[in-house]
Amino acid sequence: MTFLQAAVSDIRHSILTRNPCVCVATAFIIGIITFRLFPTELPNALFVGLLCCYAIFVIIISKWLKSIAIAMLFSWFAFAGYCTTALHAQKYCELPEGEYVTAKVTASPQEKPKSYKITVRIFGEKDCNAIVYLAKDSAAAAIQYGDILLFKNKFKRIVNDEHATFDFQAYAANQYIYSQMYAPKTNWSRIGHETDVVSHCMAFRSWALRIFERNNLEEKNIHLISALAFGDKSLLDNDTKQEFQTAGAMHILAVSGLHVGIINGVLFFLFGFIRNKKFLWLKIVCCIAGIWLYACITGMSPSVRRASIMCSMASVALLLKRNISTYNTLAAAAFFTLFLSPNDLFSVSFQLSYAAVLSIVYFGTKIQKLLHPETPIGTYVWGIIAVSVAVQIGTMPLTLYYFGTIPTYSLLTNIVVIPLAFILVTTIIITLTTSFLPLISTFFAKIVDFSATYLQDAISDINSFPHPQINVEYSLKLSICSYLLLFVLVICIEILQKQWERRMIVRI
Repeated sequence: MTFLQAAVSDIRHSILTRNPCVCVATAFIIGIITFRLFPTELPNALFVGLLCCYAIFVIIISKWLKSIAIAMLFSWFAFAGYCTTALHAQKYCELPEGEYVTAKVTASPQEKPKSYKITVRIFGEKDCNAIVYLAKDSAAAAIQYGDILLFKNKFKRIVNDEHATFDFQAYAANQYIYSQMYAPKTNWSRIGHETDVVSHCMAFRSWALRIFERNNLEEKNIHLISALAFGDKSLLDNDTKQEFQTAGAMHILAVSGLHVGIINGVLFFLFGFIRNKKFLWLKIVCCIAGIWLYACITGMSPSVRRASIMCSMASVALLLKRNISTYNTLAAAAFFTLFLSPNDLFSVSFQLSYAAVLSIVYFGTKIQKLLHPETPIGTYVWGIIAVSVAVQIGTMPLTLYYFGTIPTYSLLTNIVVIPLAFILVTTIIITLTTSFLPLISTFFAKIVDFSATYLQDAISDINSFPHPQINVEYSLKLSICSYLLLFVLVICIEILQKQWERRMIVRI
């Protein structure tokens, strides 16, 4: 067997056998990108029919020519990605019809200098998502998720300002939002409220923030808690966001695996009284339900969906006593996320989230093995450094392309803020779960207040250092080339590692 044949055999065994979801997700992503480059408008029934016919064709060909069965299956999932994207795209219309339209508020209102920005879903034959800017008054300030509003139709198609540097039109289109309107008081009215699971989650979020308000926390700390624990950054002012971004700590404000992991650990602790193996399934179900409830409360961002799916799969694997591949669960999370919303592939949060986790899983473990500190503090610091370097390796091309900056002190920032974020999320949970015990709840609320203040002060101090960030111009082509080089580096590392392992076996 030649070296090339051995490499192909290793790839086939490691990827296809142990990580089939990686191939499925890759094919699906190729289909989504293909539709973005070559869109087609056909009736929905025809897309479904073509997908079914091609499935039958793949099954027949695979039985006759088993050597190309995997390639045919890969092509079917790619076609499935193309069709799924087309079906989602054709589900939405650009502009609503009618002199008056009825719409449901589908996101928490965001306060702007002269208006309240809300996202609505307009009722009609097709879904029509839109952005509305309500003129500031007491009625607009009282708008909540789930409210039903009646608008006089003055919607216009979203277009970019000729002097704008940010492509807002493409950003909105990725969320299937194509129209917007400014609505003075005379152009709208509230006619009802629709209650669903998400509206209850939003009500819980409001209740949680009121708990901290009653404990007299500083307003800026309440805004930080809303972002860090519940994923709502609308209350944060632009200066605070800029400080976190400059220091390289924006990932702390994005609810992700850290937060979901803490929630999962707390739930396993709370349901620790279920020790009978016969009822282990009940414990797993309760924990998974709690994770997804938290995901709903935080707004179901791509990073939260990814972490929730991975935690759920890990819990099911624990119940079934199966070993689980991190790459497989990550790919499964990506597939389910994109199946529900294919345009998430083009969102910054989706790309950064999956690039970061992939890099941590691959490079993080390899970097951490380079040193073995003998003290707990040394182990902790080296672990943070290894993870931080791994994240930078995986996300740097994207960060440079989208933001054009490099945080100079990101390693120092992570060493300081990650433990503080862990303390904050944990004490927030304890404060809320003990809210019926005023003395205990107040005690932990004070810890939350102190930790939040210390965290923001630490970020401010880091920003006061000389040259906290470096500005770099980076194009899309450079970003793609960087990832291609990174892919080649991974292949080289794997080849060298295989050769070293074979030499060690020969020596033994």
